[in-house]
Amino acid sequence: MDKIKTLIVDDEYQARKGLHTLLATEPDIEVIGACGNGQQAIDEISRLAPDLVFLDVQMPDKNGFDVLAALDLERAPALVFITAYDQYALKAFEFSALDYLLKPFTDERFRQAVERARRQCRQRQTERLGQQLWRLLEHHQSAARQDEAAPAEPLQRFFIKTGGEVHFAPVDEVDWLEAEGYCTRIHTGKKAHLLRGNLGSFEARLDPKKFTRINRSAIINLSRVQSLKNWFHGECLVVLSNGIELKVSGAYRRRLEHLLERLV
Repeated sequence: MDKIKTLIVDDEYQARKGLHTLLATEPDIEVIGACGNGQQAIDEISRLAPDLVFLDVQMPDKNGFDVLAALDLERAPALVFITAYDQYALKAFEFSALDYLLKPFTDERFRQAVERARRQCRQRQTERLGQQLWRLLEHHQSAARQDEAAPAEPLQRFFIKTGGEVHFAPVDEVDWLEAEGYCTRIHTGKKAHLLRGNLGSFEARLDPKKFTRINRSAIINLSRVQSLKNWFHGECLVVLSNGIELKVSGAYRRRLEHLLERLV
């Protein structure tokens, strides 16, 4: 019996390596490639024609749904989606009867997903699979249109991937955010985490009553402000409750003072 040709798609090297290690224990599965981004996944699926793809949903350039939209769904491979979405978003996968792995997943849950994908590959029910993929894609696109039409809810927590682990940091636990190139570093107590996305993208999603920008490179949690110190040329320093001092540019000082007055 031919082996099931399998492609791994995840933007994290350690995640790709971990999946490869797990799949190496399956004698009827052959890993034929691994991709680190969505566009590469689209190209490799077209070139290699895998039977099965493990597809990460969250990727920076083209996400898993962008990859799905680019495929010929009537000829698409079997797909196991890998996601860190919360339980509400997972209903989209359940609605379409497609399998997913919720990070972090156990070895047992992984084996269950592999067995289900194995049956799907062996039965070759391409018409049914195409219908399931269409349902998932339409559900996602409909939800995306609703999100665009509705006022955005303030960000409640940060999604953090560290090595092979995934956890969430409530925004209220964050002291300040710092721009670092095309990424943003969030500071929580003595810890710091580098996240994808520039500072402006996070600023647009944070509650403006709780967070405010103080210069081109920093946003602070207003509840962490301990005091203000006059500095040079109309600028000042904000002292956070953990002792960190950050410069407040003149253009942002008046707004900061106004917001702090409202908190008193």
